[in-house]
Amino acid sequence: MPKVFKNRTAVVFSCAHCDPSVSNARFSVLGEFLYDIKPDYVVDLGDGADMRSLNTFDTRNPESIVSQNYEADIEQYNDAQDRLRWKFRHHKRKRPTFYGFEGNHEHRIKKALKSDPRLEGSKYGISFSHLQTNHWFDEYHEYHNSAPAIKDYDGVSYAHFFSAGNFGTAMSGMHHANSLLSNRFKSSTCGHSHKRDLKFKDAAGAIGLVAGCFKGADESWAGQANLDWWSGVVVKREIQNGFYEPEFISLASLRKEYG
Repeated sequence: MPKVFKNRTAVVFSCAHCDPSVSNARFSVLGEFLYDIKPDYVVDLGDGADMRSLNTFDTRNPESIVSQNYEADIEQYNDAQDRLRWKFRHHKRKRPTFYGFEGNHEHRIKKALKSDPRLEGSKYGISFSHLQTNHWFDEYHEYHNSAPAIKDYDGVSYAHFFSAGNFGTAMSGMHHANSLLSNRFKSSTCGHSHKRDLKFKDAAGAIGLVAGCFKGADESWAGQANLDWWSGVVVKREIQNGFYEPEFISLASLRKEYG
């Protein structure tokens, strides 16, 4: 008899923006959820590390970065990754496969080093290796030619963002999910915008998905934009050849259930 493959389940999230000023407790909550539903794999679409200490927007206002610290940014990110996997390790249970993507905030490390190579140092300087991506992820996809990597799993293309045109700018807009399908002609999932959007093309067997964010608090600089952002995770069930059944689960719901 031919071998029957079980359709797989994935949990997808993006843009957690780990910040030393915001608790990482939401990652413990998400770890509990992962332990309960037993997905086959988890996709982290990037911007997990906020790296506010390397924010070039603050260079003209040095007083605004006095409280920001590269080491604290790194520690907050690694603490979040540890919390996410802790219950699996504690109970000695096999964890899901973790796939990770470099976002534009992690990319700040590489941009800083390109601007001033003297900053590099795995012990006393700054280094992308401090994120320990080889330790946390089974596969991690770094930027390629100054743009986010694109990788397919089960017929779905994933990226931190997909570029619009030839200039490397992120695809966005009011009908973002529809634009993914119109431009890529296949199931595609991204983050970056902090908004959620979903578009089905049943005849083509394709789904466009924008996965929101996993932020723990609003951003003062964002103003009214905070109201457009959605924080949570997306569960994809019955994944087969790029099609799946999506479920949006808000961070508020996760906190209510596991907090």
